[in-house]
Amino acid sequence: MEKNSLDEKLLKWNDIFEKLIVDARDLTKDLLQGINYVLASGILVLAIVFMNSFLIIRNLQMGALFVSVGLVVNSPAIFVGLWNIKKYLDLRKKYLRLYLFQQEMESG
Repeated sequence: MEKNSLDEKLLKWNDIFEKLIVDARDLTKDLLQGINYVLASGILVLAIVFMNSFLIIRNLQMGALFVSVGLVVNSPAIFVGLWNIKKYLDLRKKYLRLYLFQQEMESG
């Protein structure tokens, strides 16, 4: 194989890898920003549960049926809110490592 041909191939591969690095950086940035929505949804669900609980406590005189329905509605919502927050923490940990690795590669 000629040296010129090899040099040209290496230059092409270099161009491809530079584009991949830029795309990967943008992808990681987008992932980290999108993960924040998972946290926001978890907090929002828990805030709704809190307000619903407040209304239930405030209206105890409405009877046992009202309280029972409120508890049935709140129980899965609490689970979903906490699950979203846990998912946020897991995803953030996972993709923050990737982001830090990319930063290290760019600086070094």
